[in-house]
Amino acid sequence: MRAHIFGRLLIIFYLFSINSGNTIINIRMEDDLNQKHIRYSEGQWFAVPLRKDGYALGIIVRGSYKTKVGLGYFFGPKYSEIPESKDTLEKHREDAILIGWFGDLGIITGRWPLIQSTRTFNREEWPIPKFGKKFPLPIGKGIIVEFGENIEGIRQTIREIPVDEEKIIGLPEDGISMGGAIEIQLTNLLSD
Repeated sequence: MRAHIFGRLLIIFYLFSINSGNTIINIRMEDDLNQKHIRYSEGQWFAVPLRKDGYALGIIVRGSYKTKVGLGYFFGPKYSEIPESKDTLEKHREDAILIGWFGDLGIITGRWPLIQSTRTFNREEWPIPKFGKKFPLPIGKGIIVEFGENIEGIRQTIREIPVDEEKIIGLPEDGISMGGAIEIQLTNLLSD
């Protein structure tokens, strides 16, 4: 038996042989991850384990456990242990070392521990920035992607503006990263 996780869907493969020697694959799909998942909402702080050692700090500014994708602002420095509530008090959007949309599997499974904070969350302090996307062809071209504000925090593109590549320098990269990709990016950004 082998199991693979795709998003929130756990797929279990049962392999067995019949007397004729043929291998049969029976696929059973389960939504087991929803049975024990952790609930979170906008303004929730969390720790992101780095690949070598230590943690980074993150806040989800759009999305919740219902949307399955969130917009996060991520911060250093590298913490040797899980950051505490006091570590969230002085963080501001300008201090973020990474901003991006991400899948929430790290949070709902508990791999990314939640951090309780006494800090009040205000959406206006944490806007959705413009994002950039490079095109392989034509060379030197890209787009600026703008997202809308909606009450549920769902990722909704409202405009894509074609631009020369230099106009997207410094903008967060558009796309949705899985938790492992966020961990690797933060590990690289915070490496000694």
